Amino acid sequence: MKMRTLTYVCIFFALLIAVHGCKKGGLTIEQLVASSATVKTGQLDSLELVGAQTTDSIKWSVSPTAGLDHINYRANHAVVSFNQAGTFTVTATVNNTTPYSTSITVTQAPAPPVDTTRTIATHYPLTGDGITLTSHYSKSPNSDSAYVYFTAQTTKFYYCLNSYLTYNTSLTGGYTLNIVDMIKPATKDCTVGSTRLTIAAIPFKQSLVNSYLPTGTFPLTVTLNGTTYTGSVVVTATDINFNWNYTSGVTLSPAHITR
Repeated sequence: MKMRTLTYVCIFFALLIAVHGCKKGGLTIEQLVASSATVKTGQLDSLELVGAQTTDSIKWSVSPTAGLDHINYRANHAVVSFNQAGTFTVTATVNNTTPYSTSITVTQAPAPPVDTTRTIATHYPLTGDGITLTSHYSKSPNSDSAYVYFTAQTTKFYYCLNSYLTYNTSLTGGYTLNIVDMIKPATKDCTVGSTRLTIAAIPFKQSLVNSYLPTGTFPLTVTLNGTTYTGSVVVTATDINFNWNYTSGVTLSPAHITR
């Protein structure tokens, strides 16, 4: 019975020595321990050189370096992450003499789930819609720069408050405006709600740098949903008059602006 008890005591002390280390020649025997021997790409793993002294000089390294995302260390602690799958060896060298190493197996992290609700921004026709144009006149207080511009609004409501109209213009031989379509943003970018779509300003400038507004009578053409609406703009030294006879499709007001 006494022999069996003595055996248990010896085993206990042997385990205690294995866990806490032993002294040899006055030096502590270190062990490099990782918090996890297996991690996924992008996952942080921490390491500790157990038993290292505060006076020890410790140099850290990882092999192979390809696939290492980063390593941060201070004294006997380090944190690593990897961007490629594989097996990596982390080494801590004490006082330029004794290396201690451990292996970390890295597996590829699964790809994030695909957001099936995410779509690209999409063009939609303005079928059955109408456009209300409002005429404006802009005059610079510091120069002769002056021009006509319009604001526009749909008669129908569209989902996503940040949907918008596309258009193009020309001022060659007259005022030409083509309302092309509307763009609805991707589902993830949609600002929820319904609204009439607007264009804040459609300028007709003779020059981007120094616009001027010549007098005369000029054709005004607006295209919407394949239908072309025509009228004219009469510019004098004192007035701008819009001849526009449509009450649906594309409407325009006011018909007169004083310069």
